Amino acid sequence: MLHCQPSSATPTIPLESHEKTWEWHVSSDALFLSRGTREALGLDEHTTPATMAELLGHVSKGCRQTLHELREGVLTGHKGSFLETAYPVEGFFVRERMMVVERDAEGRASRVIGHYEITSGASSYLPPVSQTTKEMVGFWTCSLADGTLRLDGTCSTLLGYADSLSRSFTLDQWKVRMHPDEGDFLERYHLAIEQPLFGDEITDELRVRREDGSYARLWVHGSILERDRNGRARSMSGTLRNTLAHEISQERRKPENGSLLSAINSTGDGLWDWNPITDEVYYSPRWLSMLGYTAEQFPGHLDTWKAKIHPEDLKKIVEPQRKLADSPAYGDTFECTYRLMRADGTYAWILGRGYVTHRDENGRATRIVGLHTNITASQADRDYFEKLAQNDALTGLHSRTYFDMKLANIENRNIRPLSVISCDVNGLKLANDYMGHLAGDKLLQSVAALCKESVRVSDCVARMGGDEIVILLPECPRDKAETILANMRATFERHNACSDQMPALVSFGLACAETPETSAAFVLVQADREMLKEKRERRKADHMRIKQWIEQNMDVVVSLEEDRY
Repeated sequence: MLHCQPSSATPTIPLESHEKTWEWHVSSDALFLSRGTREALGLDEHTTPATMAELLGHVSKGCRQTLHELREGVLTGHKGSFLETAYPVEGFFVRERMMVVERDAEGRASRVIGHYEITSGASSYLPPVSQTTKEMVGFWTCSLADGTLRLDGTCSTLLGYADSLSRSFTLDQWKVRMHPDEGDFLERYHLAIEQPLFGDEITDELRVRREDGSYARLWVHGSILERDRNGRARSMSGTLRNTLAHEISQERRKPENGSLLSAINSTGDGLWDWNPITDEVYYSPRWLSMLGYTAEQFPGHLDTWKAKIHPEDLKKIVEPQRKLADSPAYGDTFECTYRLMRADGTYAWILGRGYVTHRDENGRATRIVGLHTNITASQADRDYFEKLAQNDALTGLHSRTYFDMKLANIENRNIRPLSVISCDVNGLKLANDYMGHLAGDKLLQSVAALCKESVRVSDCVARMGGDEIVILLPECPRDKAETILANMRATFERHNACSDQMPALVSFGLACAETPETSAAFVLVQADREMLKEKRERRKADHMRIKQWIEQNMDVVVSLEEDRY
């Protein structure tokens, strides 16, 4: 069991997943239900419980005490880290599987994830997990961080164990149970594990050795729960079920091809069907129409599609899909977003999803089908708000929000040396009072432009608010930072030598951290202190200089009141 810091109020399970999963943050009692769970229980945004206590209020009173005692044994660790039980909830009967994935320093559970099987009707009955049913659904979690796989009792039954107890395997032990033809099962999910671009869902069929030596064909569905700051998956969870039952249930739901195409078209998605051997591609009428093409304008070949991909997106889209087509080591599904040229020459943002339906004896895909969704509007909204959040509207400098993210990244990666230049515009209030706020805005814009002239591309120049600007200089020792500041002062002096423009007078402060032992926050404070020291020394002279310029150019008399300026 991993012993981690208590989890935050942010869930790790994919909330939009159709799997009936949930996550419970024990210390805060915060409860998160996936879309599949909410839909199965008939909940909406107004009725979904926000805490476990609220959910348990709907459990039959006669079951609450027993359920509490069973859970307490797992939460404390006295009875392991896994629990399977069943109980009625208003209008439903659920079988619950829950697993502790984080504990605090005292060993008490801090984060729990779980899976439900749900049937409607308070008197409904789910057979005990030890009994074999036509369709058995087990729950599993996998920690890539410590290389462990945990299976519930139903998974054990599917593997031929007689005791139906939960079990743990190392990933190496699990690999040994794979049929020799399956290869390294983790390599099959390589793209999903390594790249968030390919989505967080995993669907696969595996042949796994049972306890009697025979092989069971099992259907695996899972989701990435957590990724590290580089985007690599740290943990996963999902379900395991017997393939026969899955195939039966799928067959019952499978419509005729005509009905399927009709259903796809009604959603507004475009259908494509690719033969990776010949690179022939079928594009549905909906697929073509959302981009403004006719079948004659867009021949059914992969090269036609490749030629329309935005140059910046070409490599990240084509190469991973070709790898997936060439080998099952990269999985059988993908999801990606990219730009595709319309018939009028503009670009549309596309969400593309695909699935390998057939492979030859060498593992090479012979057919891949998928869907196309036009997400241009939503992407444009994201781009707009991202730009709004990262940039100051007045000066064009980075925003306080972006600065905080940049500083946190520098601190998390222990980037040193780190230099900081703190800047404060002198006389801005004088300009606002005697020349109007438009003049003050113009002064700030001039200062911003002059600051940016002397820094490196890798540096971050941000407006913190009002007349305050801070410059982050990562991997910049003090001597280099002093040179940059000297060049910046010279730039301002040249600007201020022109008598026809209002002088841009700025106080500067410089501080540096050479090693990670000196925090970034401390460097910020030191730079501010140095800036304030210079501001006090220059204040009177700078205000007098601005007063003279305003009086000469605006035909007004300026009064310097200490309490105002």
